[in-house]
Amino acid sequence: MSTDRPQPQSRSHRVRAAVCSLATALAAGLLLMTPAPAAAEGKAPGGAPAEAAAPELLIGQSTKSALDDFNTFADGADGGSVYYELRKGDWVNPAHRSFAEQVAAQGGTVQVGISWKDNPPGFDGGDETVKAARSRAVTAEIAAGGHTASLERLVAFADAYPRATFKLRLDYEVSSFYHCTDASCSSYKQAFNRLAGHLDGRSTPRNLQFVFHPVRGEFEAMYPGDAAVDWMGVSVFAHELCLPIHDRGYLYNGTPPQNYDVGASQCRNAYIGTDSHGNPAAVWRNFDHDANVLKLVKFAKEHRKPVVLSEAGMMNFTADNGATDGREQQRGELWVNRLFSLMNYRGPIPNLPGEHDLRGVIKSVAYINLDFRYGWDGIDDGSFDFAPDTTWFVDGRLSRYTAAKASFCRGLADNAFTARCR
Repeated sequence: MSTDRPQPQSRSHRVRAAVCSLATALAAGLLLMTPAPAAAEGKAPGGAPAEAAAPELLIGQSTKSALDDFNTFADGADGGSVYYELRKGDWVNPAHRSFAEQVAAQGGTVQVGISWKDNPPGFDGGDETVKAARSRAVTAEIAAGGHTASLERLVAFADAYPRATFKLRLDYEVSSFYHCTDASCSSYKQAFNRLAGHLDGRSTPRNLQFVFHPVRGEFEAMYPGDAAVDWMGVSVFAHELCLPIHDRGYLYNGTPPQNYDVGASQCRNAYIGTDSHGNPAAVWRNFDHDANVLKLVKFAKEHRKPVVLSEAGMMNFTADNGATDGREQQRGELWVNRLFSLMNYRGPIPNLPGEHDLRGVIKSVAYINLDFRYGWDGIDDGSFDFAPDTTWFVDGRLSRYTAAKASFCRGLADNAFTARCR
């Protein structure tokens, strides 16, 4: 954790009447569909970092053990990532609060996933369909002004650490299934604006930034508008980097061989190029990155929003063949290299014409430096384990790797992160 990083500048006071007006927010989004000139030095519009700032590395998630492990071979991480539950009106558990305290006390960045979809207020049991229905209802209740009292503990916590920056995901990996009551998804758009306005109005040091973190394919339909969004977030695990997932068999991002190259572990898609006569034509090629991820980064650039890779971590890429160490030595290095190449992407995007320069749009990476074999908090306490040879049976701690760790360290240096390996 870097202790000498600049203190976050104060967030300018927004006219929240505009934020709370969904029509105004959507109109702002339409006006900014074309790339805008670079922001001035300091804070970019919306309270997000200026484009010239160094990229930020957050280490997560959930417990300080992730950062402790990173610090065995590196220094200078900018912060960490934790979760807060709307139903409880509190951190998911004391370990999350403890980690947030550690990061905030050093003036770091605390990414907080404010969740209601996983455990919706008022959900009394049932299958995933029932839970999703209640999550959508809660989203509508938030849009109408409900559930704000459950955030008072978080507001007080952020106020107690004015030197820290809090990136607040207003739920995470949001989707129409869990958050939209109709095709327009006005429920989530209004809920995001309502929460952002409430939290910003309650904050004394103005050290809050708001992250819109959708699932890959629904970013445009669910976008809450430029006025309230400071960052766009996306999760990057396996399919986002066109790598396979092994869950008692291989799962690919596409159907081989037409849409997935098994030998190269790459997606296959067509972009709009030209034929020998100069006419528009479909051009097929392999890609290291999912089409929807590239389109999300492009969308963020057009709206002048920096991107945070809010959850970035390895998965079970290959068959374990009886091994139980959870390490993905070869695919782990490939995953790391593709992660950093995403930050520097310049090239075609599937289904779109032309070349696209997406370099410098991704300004923050939250790497999940945990042993997922033992559950989401990576703690070997016997309470919850993933089964071998399944999706999440992976040890993602970089200290356990050789080539992947070396590539990660090289990526930090090559991309001018403040965090560096020793």
